[in-house]
Amino acid sequence: MSPEEVLRSYAGQDVTPTRMSADDVLDAAKARIRRGRTRVAVVAGVAALLVLAGVAFALPSRRPDRGLPAVPPSGNPSVSGSARAWPPAVTTPGAPLSCTAQALPEMAGTTPDGRVLRAIDPSGRWIVGNSKIGLLVWHDGQVSNPPAARNFVPAAVDAQGTIGGYENLADHRRVAALFQGGRVVRLPLPNDAVSSEVTDLDAHGNLLGTAELDGHQGTIPVLWPGAKGPVPLVTPPRLRWEFPDVPRPSGINGDGVMVGHVYLPPAADGGRTPAAYRWNLDGGGALLDAPTGEPRLIAGDWVVGAGYVGADLGLRGHRLPADYGQSGRPSVRWNMRTGTADAMGPFTALALSENGRAVGVRDTKDYQPAVWSDGTVTPLPLPGAAAGFMYYADISADGRTVVATVRDGDHGPYAIVRWAC
Repeated sequence: MSPEEVLRSYAGQDVTPTRMSADDVLDAAKARIRRGRTRVAVVAGVAALLVLAGVAFALPSRRPDRGLPAVPPSGNPSVSGSARAWPPAVTTPGAPLSCTAQALPEMAGTTPDGRVLRAIDPSGRWIVGNSKIGLLVWHDGQVSNPPAARNFVPAAVDAQGTIGGYENLADHRRVAALFQGGRVVRLPLPNDAVSSEVTDLDAHGNLLGTAELDGHQGTIPVLWPGAKGPVPLVTPPRLRWEFPDVPRPSGINGDGVMVGHVYLPPAADGGRTPAAYRWNLDGGGALLDAPTGEPRLIAGDWVVGAGYVGADLGLRGHRLPADYGQSGRPSVRWNMRTGTADAMGPFTALALSENGRAVGVRDTKDYQPAVWSDGTVTPLPLPGAAAGFMYYADISADGRTVVATVRDGDHGPYAIVRWAC
């Protein structure tokens, strides 16, 4: 089913307006959420970065599933993939990339403080963001501000220019929505939900997002598969800590795989241990054997999360080196098909490409924007600034186009930057 057909199917459905403002909960959820190529918000502070890194997901589509892990899912909740040795995917670091900053066209009526870039499509031709005047769309060197989308906040865009996000109503209530063909179409809410938003979409009409339940019960992950209604993502009760402490989605990969983390049954001391988990189109899933218990990003066969493998194994249980800042633990990149894993050191990925490149910050000590490729970290040049903080970031499927919202220096205005690598 094409995105246009999905749009038509949703257009005929009634959407009950939300009955309350969800700004406090959904702002935090939106900041944590990353799409299939994954997007994560970062603030200039260690604690905020760790919260915003969140978890990562991807949804199954109706195509044959190429994204199954090399190790079959395990039904044993005590399994821990990080306890075994994972073979390295990269033994020799690649050469540094050559990345150049490029200016995006300006939109009349916007200011640097009022613009935020949100996402890029897999082809790199569509870039979306928002400002005080509404939705901003960059396509093939042109920028536009669709009049019907003044209250629409984007989160994801596909190669055809279909944009997913939410519509901000007059009283600040939010409803998950799509923007295509010059109009906004709201999506149906799950049962007992009072607000919702789309956080990602794929080329097959599958939509991923979150919904807040009535009575402040919490925020749940939701998918809208094709033309069907919303399907909450669930986990077995024994693998959940306590409601509403449930996974939050972040992205859809090209093969329709969704991963994130759940919590194993509490230990005798009451502590909880995260474990990697995979969801299916029906909302159910299974535990995964993985080198990380907390997958955060997914794109193609690649997953990034917090964990110790390879060169970082020696850091387990020890104080991290100074260039790790206060991130708490290093990151790991894992290939679901080959079962190999890379130590990423202090680099914190914010978005991931289908060929395994990642954009993020080289460490949480200075938050310098950078690209990680085959074990080599390449700092990204910032126009007109000696230093900067990256807030939202995304990367094209081939890893050659990077976009981000950065702050120009420690106290300067926000800027939207595109790099060609």
